[in-house]
Amino acid sequence: MVGLVMACAAVVSPAAAVTPVAAPPAPTTPSAPAMEAPPPADAAARPSWSALPVPAATPSVTVLDLAARGPRDAWATGYEQVADVMRPMLYRWDGTAWSRDATFPGTGDAGWLGKVQFVGKEMWILRNRGGEGEILRRSAAGWSSVPLPQTLWTYQDFAAAPGGAWVVGEDETGLKVLHYDGSGWTTQSTPDGVLYLMGITARSATDVWAWADTTTGTAVLRWNGTRWRDAKVPLPPNSNVHTILLDPSGRATVGGSRYTDGVNRTYLMDWDGSTWSTSDPGLGDTYTEAMVRGPDGALWLPVTSDRAFRSKYARVDGLRTTFSYGPKRTNAIDVRPRALAKAGSSLLSFGTVEIYGSKPNLMSERLGG
Repeated sequence: MVGLVMACAAVVSPAAAVTPVAAPPAPTTPSAPAMEAPPPADAAARPSWSALPVPAATPSVTVLDLAARGPRDAWATGYEQVADVMRPMLYRWDGTAWSRDATFPGTGDAGWLGKVQFVGKEMWILRNRGGEGEILRRSAAGWSSVPLPQTLWTYQDFAAAPGGAWVVGEDETGLKVLHYDGSGWTTQSTPDGVLYLMGITARSATDVWAWADTTTGTAVLRWNGTRWRDAKVPLPPNSNVHTILLDPSGRATVGGSRYTDGVNRTYLMDWDGSTWSTSDPGLGDTYTEAMVRGPDGALWLPVTSDRAFRSKYARVDGLRTTFSYGPKRTNAIDVRPRALAKAGSSLLSFGTVEIYGSKPNLMSERLGG
């Protein structure tokens, strides 16, 4: 009997020490709130979000853009409130730490710094300087600026590529599309019926896309180096466009929302060079302006978090949408990534965090790297 009991114990004990493998997370649906899924078996090998310290700005703080040229060169822009006046705000990531840059001309002037673009070896930023518009440029030789040919009421968006730059907005006469060819400015006309350009992006000087409000609804326009025309993108009915991503390969992705069944739902459209396909990523009514293509080839964007002390990100890969959370921040009541950028093999986010008892200030997180 003693020998039999010992033999049974020897057989059972190793099996009892085995840890069951967690099942992969079930896909979430728009009708059910997303829950943090148990980690899959290879979770230990996957990168996670980590917090990056950012020097504080003067509250209230607004983040407008983030762009990266590589793992050691990223820039974040926006403005801070100083004595009820907007002051431009510029931060640089060098691969190790964030630091505030105050070397550009007119650092203390009123205004803001907006979209960041990389043009060749230079970095360009759309700037509002006391109401006047200009393109702020940084090269190895230092800072310079290109003033806009006229003052606009609204500086809506900016795009640049080697050989060309565009600024869109409005003045007292209506819509304005300002084009810079490297030597001077011209004003471009748009197709009849275009009321307002909500955004613009460029793949090259002869391949520029813009999304517009027209007399017949939202439309996508395209510049071919000679003229603007309707790109005939088959947008869903009752929809608008938040952003367009252009890949060097020729691929294009449109993100927006459409009104259906009494609610707004986020949609994505993908162009493979010959046809458009539309999908519902299960993101509810998420604004897709900050959407980027990550180093893994999937689409990434910040979403409203269901946890007050942690940020939340969505990853869209084809028909599959999954979610991840940023690191826990003690006493945080609102963590809001405002912009994302691919930085080499990592993904950077930049935004604001509100700690209980204080006003929102800057935050940054990194996935991988």
